[in-house]
Amino acid sequence: MLLIFFAIVLVGLYPMEISKRGQFNKSYLSIEDTTSIKGIFVLLVFCSHFIQYYDLVTTIDQGYMPFRKFLGQLVVVMFLFYSGYGILESIKKKGVNYVKKIPVNRCVKVLLHLDIAVVLFIIFDFIIGKELTVKKVLLSLIGWANVGNSNWFIFTIVVLYLITFIVFMIFRKHLWLGALFTTALTVVYMYIMNDYQDKYWFNTALCFALGMWYSIFKEKIEKILMKNEIIYWAVLGVTAFALLWCYKNRKEFAIYEAYTILFTLLIVFGSMKIKIGNQILDWFGKHVFSIYILQRIPMTIFGYFPVIEKNVYFYFTLSIALTVLMAQYFDKLMGIIDNKLFVRKKIA
Repeated sequence: MLLIFFAIVLVGLYPMEISKRGQFNKSYLSIEDTTSIKGIFVLLVFCSHFIQYYDLVTTIDQGYMPFRKFLGQLVVVMFLFYSGYGILESIKKKGVNYVKKIPVNRCVKVLLHLDIAVVLFIIFDFIIGKELTVKKVLLSLIGWANVGNSNWFIFTIVVLYLITFIVFMIFRKHLWLGALFTTALTVVYMYIMNDYQDKYWFNTALCFALGMWYSIFKEKIEKILMKNEIIYWAVLGVTAFALLWCYKNRKEFAIYEAYTILFTLLIVFGSMKIKIGNQILDWFGKHVFSIYILQRIPMTIFGYFPVIEKNVYFYFTLSIALTVLMAQYFDKLMGIIDNKLFVRKKIA
């Protein structure tokens, strides 16, 4: 498993462009660049889920665990950050008309895609003889429960979309107030969820609001960091040092929140100097949802075969290959459905 992890890192770093001294990657928050970064992290999510189906029996396998322990929930923070950043950038450009469409174009669309995936899992569960209650099936349609699929992230992101919709319908073009109340309501959401779900359901949610704040302060941040390379490296070093301190003390909830924010900023600041991207990462970055939601089916299928399960590389290769195949056709289907339901046709 450790070798697989390093293979993913190598895929992520090739080819890697490092900006020359005094220069920066000005496109670090472009769709192209962020798609590649999301590609790396969805592969890390795959690894994190995969070891739930495979016993790490060798020393090399066990060597992966320190990396997994360090990353933990950090594998999803960039998805939240880029989503929050992207939404506020869209609100800046399109205003209230964009906000009005959030319930349908964001919430309904995500839940529809989730529900279609849930149907696939229900069929799969029926085939393998897994019993499901009506209550569990109904709750799985909104992401509160699951029928074998991953679900917490979907539920959380839909809630964050709804919070954004409510807040910006009230404050409209007042971006500061919108970001402030989105942050406040996110904290309220985290407080409420603490009574109902495990902490991993909500302990990265603030990274969504962080994306909004970054959008607001982006020009000022770049003016400071990109003007003087000494300042840039100093800020990067302090961020990395603070991250390590928070990692050692992350059992405290407030410190864990700082831990997630610092890690996110470290990736963002790092992407100002380092540009990554290739066709593999680009593909995975464009299929994040389908890979995230479908990957447990292949992992479960091949886990039924002891010959496959005993060989981590064979097991992993088959699981990711089938996931890629399923994701490709799932997204094609979703594209057809989205075009019929969510894309308004221009009247000639």
